[in-house]
Amino acid sequence: MTKQAGEFAPWLGVFETLWVIDGKPLFFAEHRAELARAMEALGLATEFDFAAEAATLPTKSGRWRWIVTPEETRTLFSEEDWFLAEPVELSISPVRVGSNNWDARFKTISYLTHAQAWKLAGSGDAVLLNEHGHVASASRGNIFWRRGDRMFTPAHEAGCRRGVVRDFVLKHFPVVEGHFPLAELVSADEIFVTNSMKGIIAVGKIDGRSVRSSGVTVALGRAYDKAVTAQLSPS
Repeated sequence: MTKQAGEFAPWLGVFETLWVIDGKPLFFAEHRAELARAMEALGLATEFDFAAEAATLPTKSGRWRWIVTPEETRTLFSEEDWFLAEPVELSISPVRVGSNNWDARFKTISYLTHAQAWKLAGSGDAVLLNEHGHVASASRGNIFWRRGDRMFTPAHEAGCRRGVVRDFVLKHFPVVEGHFPLAELVSADEIFVTNSMKGIIAVGKIDGRSVRSSGVTVALGRAYDKAVTAQLSPS
């Protein structure tokens, strides 16, 4: 049966991407909770058993993506080799996000804004600002910075995803969440970005200025690696 044209909604869908090591998906429960939050915001629902699907994963490493739309729920696995991420260079993107927009706060399949920012960056990653000129996120993850002995990150309300690795950092280090102008970031003493594929990644340069990583990024990286190792250990 042909659907009515008004039912066409290519933007209406959410996703989560998990890193899988030897067939074991990392932070499964945390990703499932993030997916549930996004589905609730967009009015989606699914009865799909992701845990049962996890049992069918090949004993290989790579990324596992969950996709939920009004029509279907499906998963995609692609085998990839993991490698240690080198310090990344950040540029400031001319692309803006809306602080209240679903595609800024959740992983929606309407991902064009972040993809555009990354493509325009050419290499490395890009910093996205919201409509107020406040720091929102990186194009492919969340962003943290240190000034003196204090750590900062944009609030979810500034237009960033809550993020599984972002939440990990918040639980392991005192961080001030808020609405910050770009100047607060570009003059920081230390910066790192987070995402589920690479964990915690040091920033070596921002807007042409070199940034040196210190013990905070290293310590958080070690804590994250320890958590990953614990999940891979036989129960």
